[in-house]
Amino acid sequence: MKFEDNNVDRAKRAVRNGVSNLPGATGRYLLQKVPVVQWLPKYSPRWIINDVIAGLTVGVILVPQALAYAKIAGIPLQDGLLASWLPSVLYFFMGTSKDMNTGPTSIIGLLTAQIIKDIGKEGGYSATAIAVAISFSVGIYCLILGILKLGFLLELVSHPVLTGFISAAAITIILGQVPAIFGEKNIGSGAKNQIHDIFAKLPTTKPITFAIGFSGIVMLVLMQTIGQRWGKKSKVIWIVSIGRNAITILLFTVISYVLNKDIEKPMFDLTGKIPSGLLPPKAPDFALVGKVFQPSLAVFLAAALEHIAIAKTFGRKNNYTIDQSQELTFMGGMGVGGAASRTAVNSESGVKSPMYGIFTAGTVLISIYVMTGALFWIPKATLAAVIITAVYQMIAHPSVFFGYWKVSVIDFCASMIAFWVTLFVSAEMGIELATGFMVLSTILQTLFLKGKGVSTDDFHKYYPSGEGGIDYIPAGTAVVKFNHPIIFLNASRAKSSILDSVQTYNAGSPSEFTSPSKNPDRMWSELGARHIDLLRRKAGMSHLEEHNLPQIQVVVVDLSGVIYVDETGIVAMKDMKTELKTYGGENVELRFVGLKQHLLGKFERAGWKFMINIRLGNTSFNTSAPLLPKFQDRPA
Repeated sequence: MKFEDNNVDRAKRAVRNGVSNLPGATGRYLLQKVPVVQWLPKYSPRWIINDVIAGLTVGVILVPQALAYAKIAGIPLQDGLLASWLPSVLYFFMGTSKDMNTGPTSIIGLLTAQIIKDIGKEGGYSATAIAVAISFSVGIYCLILGILKLGFLLELVSHPVLTGFISAAAITIILGQVPAIFGEKNIGSGAKNQIHDIFAKLPTTKPITFAIGFSGIVMLVLMQTIGQRWGKKSKVIWIVSIGRNAITILLFTVISYVLNKDIEKPMFDLTGKIPSGLLPPKAPDFALVGKVFQPSLAVFLAAALEHIAIAKTFGRKNNYTIDQSQELTFMGGMGVGGAASRTAVNSESGVKSPMYGIFTAGTVLISIYVMTGALFWIPKATLAAVIITAVYQMIAHPSVFFGYWKVSVIDFCASMIAFWVTLFVSAEMGIELATGFMVLSTILQTLFLKGKGVSTDDFHKYYPSGEGGIDYIPAGTAVVKFNHPIIFLNASRAKSSILDSVQTYNAGSPSEFTSPSKNPDRMWSELGARHIDLLRRKAGMSHLEEHNLPQIQVVVVDLSGVIYVDETGIVAMKDMKTELKTYGGENVELRFVGLKQHLLGKFERAGWKFMINIRLGNTSFNTSAPLLPKFQDRPA
């Protein structure tokens, strides 16, 4: 007899198909990595006006945000500008979203700051060098997932986890900027210490610094509110609203210059001198990369998840599809990501293509070469005001978390873990613990999945009777339905759920091992009998009902909802069959219903033999399509 190995045959087919499809697949893959080649030949000249307006508008917003987010990260402000122009250029070539604007973000700034603080304790490294090493590490993570098309792995971080994490991160950022509003010095680190120190040092508040910072917040909120209310009716109001950061910084920079230009010591803290021009490229310190590589995973996760979520949101809004793996490939160049506020403005500006990025980059480059002298006079309190008003909107409303509570306690707990651990321990620990909790809870849920015994009362709910069907389950028949994979995690419970359903409502053979203790041939242990008694008590059976139970004749296992069974699951089904015949006798029939074709082949390769049958004993069981075909097991 010739031996046929299904796995070898499948491998041969895969190799043949792979070799034949390799040239075409390689070409498609390379084209996917440079999307501009696909859309630029179709670019309409009419779009250029929209893209110029959108690019310049976003550029005006990006410059002050780059300064603010560099302040969050604890790096020189020029580094924020230097990290802002190139992402827009690269996204022109590699991006798959017309609306997405990339560059520094508040979340990336916060996580970078925490790593800089930890590594900085060792001494010998500048904040810029550490930030560069973090960006390089994030780039490695992104390139690996992007080039290998592993973007789906980000689905391991659930939306509630991301919501809790971002909300806590936003609060952490705000706490870090409040001292600049009040002009307070020597504030401790960590949310607990910051809250204590901010209130403890209120008597040291500098009135003029507070006036600058607080009036900046009021001005920004006022322009935003006016824009939300009347922006759609007036183009002028809309422009003022979206340009509020630049307008506020410009106004207070002029005030600062007037007040401080003729005095030696400024009346309030200023941004200070910012070098102009670009810096020559330089490789990172690879010893430093090794130190930051593991903690940079949190930066990567936060940046990637935020970027993909924003890209998907605007893709749905404007009816196009993004490639999340390709988006990660783009991010592999630097530690940057998508920014929700700038992307929203870009979309509202009527952007037509990633071409806008060229004009955004141009705006930033002009700032780097021409405007750095003016940036010296920006009050730090004004930058803090810009940061606070930008990130407070990222804090989820309590109703969002209450919604998680109503829908899923596990999701609520995961969001709370992400929130509180991020807030009071660290952002890295928060996202990792919350994600670990979700993965563990999913494993445990799978572990405790089991089959559902179908009774006559709920028979119609699962099997609406059709023409020629039946309206009840025949006596001596047990039906157990599965709606989940049967794998190593839950195989034992799958087996037990079938046997429990059988033993609860059906008697065994006269020689069953669970015979009453008066039987001298009983097994030494009566755990089985006691388990059956417990099952029947839970079902509310009286002693009279127990004595009148029908003997089990047919067991129907409905696998129509099962798409996968592994080797452990098949072994569990084999053990179930053995125990079933021990309980009910060798004449008990085992029927598999709705077994998928690929699972049928898997069972057969494991040594099972089936015969197609559409009857249960002497009774027709032709209820509905999901129950066909039916496979009756027979001894090998």
